[in-house]
Amino acid sequence: MKDDGVKRSLTAIVMADVVGYSRLMGDDEPGTLRRLNGYRARHIAPIIAERGGRLVDAAGDSLLIEFSSVVDAVEAAIALQQALARANAALAPEKRLEYRIGVNIGDVIVQERALFGDGVNVAARLQALAAPGGLCLSRAAVDQIHGKIDAAFEDLGPQTVKNISRAIEAYALSPEAIALLPERATSAPALRRPARRAWAIAVAVSIVLAGPAAYYLYPRVSPFDFADALGKALASLEPGLDERQRANLIATYLASPAHRAIAFAPVAGGHWWTQDWQGSQTAEEKVLERCQIRFGEPCRLVAVELKMTPASDSGTHDMARVNYAGKFDPEQIPGVRRTIATRADVSGYAGAAGPKAAAIHPRGVLTTNTGAPTQELAEARALKRCNDDKATRDGDGACLLYAIGDDVVLSKRLTSPASK
Repeated sequence: MKDDGVKRSLTAIVMADVVGYSRLMGDDEPGTLRRLNGYRARHIAPIIAERGGRLVDAAGDSLLIEFSSVVDAVEAAIALQQALARANAALAPEKRLEYRIGVNIGDVIVQERALFGDGVNVAARLQALAAPGGLCLSRAAVDQIHGKIDAAFEDLGPQTVKNISRAIEAYALSPEAIALLPERATSAPALRRPARRAWAIAVAVSIVLAGPAAYYLYPRVSPFDFADALGKALASLEPGLDERQRANLIATYLASPAHRAIAFAPVAGGHWWTQDWQGSQTAEEKVLERCQIRFGEPCRLVAVELKMTPASDSGTHDMARVNYAGKFDPEQIPGVRRTIATRADVSGYAGAAGPKAAAIHPRGVLTTNTGAPTQELAEARALKRCNDDKATRDGDGACLLYAIGDDVVLSKRLTSPASK
């Protein structure tokens, strides 16, 4: 059976890392964080978004980005280095944030927000081979951009790197060569000043075509203004997040694929966000359901797409499917994608032999176990499979029992077998 929420994809992967980050933090932690956050908001997130990329992870000083096109990935990487070189020019050398960037194309496992696989590992090793302010590409990536990007790549030959069994053929683009290329960076003023007429027309058309549903059709919003507003909201709602954590969350959200939303649990004091849904209304519904599953309380909507929730709609939302306690029905499962609800073991669960049980995680993972020797073992197996899933291993709470036999028990918030 195919793993829950897992798909494979041929993807262009970009890995970036700040040179000498530990030294920079040791010399001036507040100033380094301000510069890092500013670079991410003003340069990195808009460039990724403009070229259709997705920021997969932004832990500390590192960036993991995916693109569907290698050309877009390399164009974005060049644009990033050009923009950062301009930003660094006004700073003393010891204060500059310079990135090494690696680009690869490979088959990866895509699971919720994460990427796994050899393609990611190779991109990380290429990043380490790049010069500060430069790029390093795999042979596969260079072959894909041949004739499309005219740049002076240097053949580094086969490279033996840590934890990769084969030699990697690497090609470098130096910062000097990047400086000679035509400017590819996004213009910040253009993003900051969307035309009023275009904004008004977009709103008018959405109202005429969609009526009440137009609430979910948002006009183009500057990512800079949105980042400022979201940062202020997070500082107020979740003061436990430090400046770096807020910056990472905002940068990741800005570069994530539409449709997306963020919610907040007032009592628990925690947030949840989700991405890559078919529409804004679905993203809103799923983030509220997942947030309520995670924190055990109704959550309030903070933002949908790049628009903060109006003050008039800032109350909590108690989601019906999270509270559902009837018989197992795939249509009543909260927070999951349609591919999960229609999966054979889920759609056929009601008719499957017992003892049986199902478990759920707020990341949208649902696991089942049917025909077990005992009810206790069915529950234990469903929970173990859920907690062992790659999408749930790095936190966001433990899996909960979703169903015992044919009865939905999510509201009981059971993290261990209830039957003995």
